[in-house]
Amino acid sequence: MQTIVNKKLTISIHGMVCQMCATCHCRQLDGEIDWRPQINKKEKIYGTLLERILYMQYAPGEILNETTLAEEFGTSRGPLRDVLKRLEWKKLVMTMPRLGTQVTEIDFQKIIQVFQIRFDLEALAAKLACENASQEFIDRIEKLIGKLNSIPNNGKKITGVNFIEIDFLFRDILYEAAQNPILKEISDFLYHLTLRVHLLAFNKGDFGRLSPLFLNEMKEFQQAFANGDVEEAGQIRRRYLKEYLVDVKSLF
Repeated sequence: MQTIVNKKLTISIHGMVCQMCATCHCRQLDGEIDWRPQINKKEKIYGTLLERILYMQYAPGEILNETTLAEEFGTSRGPLRDVLKRLEWKKLVMTMPRLGTQVTEIDFQKIIQVFQIRFDLEALAAKLACENASQEFIDRIEKLIGKLNSIPNNGKKITGVNFIEIDFLFRDILYEAAQNPILKEISDFLYHLTLRVHLLAFNKGDFGRLSPLFLNEMKEFQQAFANGDVEEAGQIRRRYLKEYLVDVKSLF
């Protein structure tokens, strides 16, 4: 059985679902509809709560009421607790005695340490992706560049969420080309730990610097993929992650 998701939602949840749900293999970007396999109820609840935490619809430190959530999703507290345990394993929530489940606070010192690990892991992913990159992947990056460029031209204000949504899609391309699911799983875990800080940096930062930075990274990846320059691809990813960390440090 298949589900139709309208175009407005495609960009909003495409990356989140593709990053987190093994049953989703959708790669639509510009179509009017987004076809994908049906996912089970737990996965839907998990994807929804994950998105709310990462996009900071639930603030750091906020207590999640299990009864309210169970009613919202039309489920019992057992399946909901299974979902919350998955989020706790990912260090995005924590169980507080007599209080319930709390969204984890942002620890900037730990975020910096996570970035240090991401430098090497994502450089490796970029090199593997370059080894396997075809014209299809190069074309898909071109579509993302066009998508990012089109946001202000459509009369919309560029937000941190815009950048994060496109970054999810960019990572989908990168890790699909890398063809290493173990590396992707580890990288996703670390990426989600830093994502809220990315969002804060985009929302508080200088778009005059951040927008060209993101565009230039994708363009340089296109060129490295086209040239088959594996070492350069790894250096590009490492270099731009360090640039993003500079912004995080300067803001916080």
